[in-house]
Amino acid sequence: MNNINSEITPNNQEPDPAWDYYPLWHSLHHIKAKIDVALKLISTEEHATIETDKTLRAVLDPPSDKLVSIISELPYEEE
Repeated sequence: MNNINSEITPNNQEPDPAWDYYPLWHSLHHIKAKIDVALKLISTEEHATIETDKTLRAVLDPPSDKLVSIISELPYEEE
């Protein structure tokens, strides 16, 4: 497996859109942003509540589905 692609610059700057993995990078970055929203939400809550859980589900369900889709679309070859 290769090291992190040299197309990615320090400080998480956006890579060149011509990079083969750019669409995947962009999708994963969007998913990560939604996870960060969820983490920020729960960091302000002292106790779990049904309302917070509903909000978390609303925030995390779409990116979760997208991540599963991304993983299932990746080529897989057994060695």
